Amino acid sequence: MKIRLSLSLSSTIVTFLCLMIPPTAAARVSCIRLTSNHIADTTDLGRFRQFHRWKDKTGNELALAIWRYLCDYETGLYHFNEILEGPDPFDEYATVRDPLKILNSYNMAYCGIFGPVTDGVFQGVGFTQGRSFGLEAWNHCATELWYDNSWHYLDVDVRGALLRPDGIVASLAEAKVNRSLWVNPDSTIEPFFPKDPDKARLFDIYKDSRVHNYYRWFQAGHTMDFYLRSGESFTRFWTPQGGRWHHLPIYAKTKWIRNLIEQYPRGPKPNHREFTRWNHGNGLFCYRPILTRTYTDFEDGCYEVTNLQPAEQGLQIVRDGDAEVTFEVFTPYIIVPQVNDLDDPNDDTDASVAIVRGPIRLEVLISLDHGLSWQQVEKIQPHNIAAIDLTSIVRGTYGYLLKLKTSGPAGSTAIDLFSLKTWVQVAPTSLPALKKGKTTFQYSTGDRYNRQTIPMLINPNTANPEDLKKYVLDMPDDYDPNRHTSRIRGEIILRLSAPPAARISWFTVGATFRTHQREQAKNTDNRIAYAVDRPEGFTEIYESQVPTWVNHWRYNWDQDVVLSEPADTVYVKYTANTGLNTIRACLHLLANRKLRNQIKTVHTYRIGGQLKSAEKWLTKPTAYTIECSAEPENVSVKLEVPHEEH
Repeated sequence: MKIRLSLSLSSTIVTFLCLMIPPTAAARVSCIRLTSNHIADTTDLGRFRQFHRWKDKTGNELALAIWRYLCDYETGLYHFNEILEGPDPFDEYATVRDPLKILNSYNMAYCGIFGPVTDGVFQGVGFTQGRSFGLEAWNHCATELWYDNSWHYLDVDVRGALLRPDGIVASLAEAKVNRSLWVNPDSTIEPFFPKDPDKARLFDIYKDSRVHNYYRWFQAGHTMDFYLRSGESFTRFWTPQGGRWHHLPIYAKTKWIRNLIEQYPRGPKPNHREFTRWNHGNGLFCYRPILTRTYTDFEDGCYEVTNLQPAEQGLQIVRDGDAEVTFEVFTPYIIVPQVNDLDDPNDDTDASVAIVRGPIRLEVLISLDHGLSWQQVEKIQPHNIAAIDLTSIVRGTYGYLLKLKTSGPAGSTAIDLFSLKTWVQVAPTSLPALKKGKTTFQYSTGDRYNRQTIPMLINPNTANPEDLKKYVLDMPDDYDPNRHTSRIRGEIILRLSAPPAARISWFTVGATFRTHQREQAKNTDNRIAYAVDRPEGFTEIYESQVPTWVNHWRYNWDQDVVLSEPADTVYVKYTANTGLNTIRACLHLLANRKLRNQIKTVHTYRIGGQLKSAEKWLTKPTAYTIECSAEPENVSVKLEVPHEEH
């Protein structure tokens, strides 16, 4: 929280400081996780590795256990179509291939995503080498994994793997030459290419097809960490809620996709119904802070404030003049609207709605780049309740800043009502499900390094020079946003600064690079380095070592950096002598405010058509159980941080 005050040490200002930063203020809960013993923890691939079904397995057994899970009717991913995010006009860079996004937000895609995502999952759980590949004759993409000194072909999209007589998964090379693996195998595994009964036809396709090997086609920079403030809740639903999803124009223009979407329930769903019981799910963040001095909600929840304090009726101006307050919306799940006309995105609604009222005139502004730029969205007349639908600005993003500006005499109540409602898309396969009998839930907090941090996603648009220049020290000399396969050559330095009243604990930094191919791949020269506080004395954290089997022109690299001491600013230097195309980062921040663990969970489910709920108040990370006498239908799970009085 940043507080701007005049130099006058009046009693009013001293009182203001005491009100704004009480030593016993209630606090938000950060890096929240709620898991059940039936569902693997998909919030982090290191935690995913610890699922009880495979935590003690290695090699072939581990690979098959995870592959089965990703193909399972209850927990698996399903075929749909491409998924694109962000403003980059080049589909190669807009396509989502981050395992955490697919596992937690989408649970659907197509082979060109599943191939690299499966590679990313396996490398995330500890396999040291993998690749995705394109099979030209089938227009198909799948995965090969390296273990026990050989490659092994695993296909999530079409639900297939081939077993050698010894029970080990065969390689793509073996699949191309050994017909018996397809038509007369000594041992098989389920599923076994269930949509293609003519396995001889598949062998004929594979044996003659050209293969394109892709190195690190997956991204790995996303996070599923999030926080809840006093007066905020997050409810996740296993089924679609009112036609809300991340919609692309191609979905409406492609007949079979449009037909699927228009079937009940409206929205994306599998074109192979037997692959999964699920469609997509939704989540709802509701933030309703009480802005009076009796409660700690404002101190806990505001992002930045100037010349306002909580008083008896709401937020009050401290001294004559301008005043403003900023609130943050952050979600690790993509923000989605209620999709109305499939052909007209302009009539989509309700992705995120702010309710605001004040006795004096207010101006509402939005920032999508952490305050580097702002756009005005509304002017609210005194005493009017404004419901501001931000859909056209924030859909398809992972958060924003909302600023309320006003001006008036000291002692004036400026804002007496404020709330935010934000819808997101979630993967039902990731949710902590109840089952018949006893289900054990684990409530946990902390990021992958067991720190209580606040995430901040940073995604400069390298296709837009005006956007890129906001994030870098200097624009690169050799830069062409329309040179899609190598936008930047040479050096570029990214500035990453913590927001008000926070410091950087650790961060992930990544990029999409260009590579040479085949034997020339060893000549690829791309690097990443970082420095703390000043752009000097850089420490190198990545130097390219691209394998010579690659025969595609691009790859990704993402790297964690854990700082020895928290920092206000870090600088990341990319040296791309071969080529750089996109850059990204996720900061994990230590906030200068108290954090707590108190939370309420509410599980809603049906048994025999009757709606039931189980509510738990938790004061610290702990395990608890819920018992169901029959198989339940999971409806929703809610996490809530209560209001708290001073």
